[in-house]
Amino acid sequence: MSLDRDTGKPLSPNFLICGAPKAGTSSLHVWIADHPDALGSSEKETYFCVDPDTHMYRPKANIADGLEGYGQYFESLPGAQPKIILESTPAYIYYQTAIKHVPDLPSKPKCLFVLREPAQQIYSLFNYFQTNWSWISGDLNFGDYLKVLRKNPGKDMFNGNELASDALKNASYVDFLVQWRERLGSERIMVQSFDSFKTDPKAFTKCVASWLGLDPTFYDTYDFPSDNETYAVRNRFLQRINVIVRGLLPQGKLYQWLKNIYRSLNTRKPSGPDVDNRALVAELALEFKASNDRLRQEFDLELSDWA
Repeated sequence: MSLDRDTGKPLSPNFLICGAPKAGTSSLHVWIADHPDALGSSEKETYFCVDPDTHMYRPKANIADGLEGYGQYFESLPGAQPKIILESTPAYIYYQTAIKHVPDLPSKPKCLFVLREPAQQIYSLFNYFQTNWSWISGDLNFGDYLKVLRKNPGKDMFNGNELASDALKNASYVDFLVQWRERLGSERIMVQSFDSFKTDPKAFTKCVASWLGLDPTFYDTYDFPSDNETYAVRNRFLQRINVIVRGLLPQGKLYQWLKNIYRSLNTRKPSGPDVDNRALVAELALEFKASNDRLRQEFDLELSDWA
């Protein structure tokens, strides 16, 4: 565990990517962590500031028990003094524990929120939880999933995953972001759209780097690798085994090696929504118009492709 040179205490992040799920945060975490003046957490999502009643809660690694455990995720090279220390748990946007504690960290962190058009975000989340994991039953199609959500089933319907059960509520981003802005102040919060991230990842990352005080020219020759993309599974039985095995392995070189082999054998790029699902996504998008209008006004965002 590395210690802060000034305080002698374990390192804590001064930059957090706090939202939203399925909005490019895994790739962005890698891109910022690759900067020579940055240090990324050993696990991209530490879950250290999640609520106790969530599926990501770790009883022995939560901020409710103090900051000491946070430092285990930040190990710098001897003599290194990174300008930026980051972690990225995109579900933080929704959790009261994060809203309560993150703004008051001794490092006074800046927080970034990348937002995806709500209906597209829900559709991507559905596919990710059903295909990459097993939180959502393979027997449900997207239309069935939406019908279930409208009945407020609770997280037990999704093996305890509250992100799957609260997808409709969670896509009204402005309700959460106003709380974050009140706690952080306008100088320590940045809200961006996934559209700008996808359109020009280099310009997007250089903008974030400049806001953090990192030299943005590093990204002029950077290759921008992708990470944690949703995939399509060839054999669901092998995928169930994969989910069990990767939950038992510590992340590291062996984990990555096995992951790459599995991906090459049993996954392919998703084909995208069919005609019926495109219609469902388009219809769902209209339900968020009022929320999106408030988001535009509160955070001065260009969201021309959103309802």
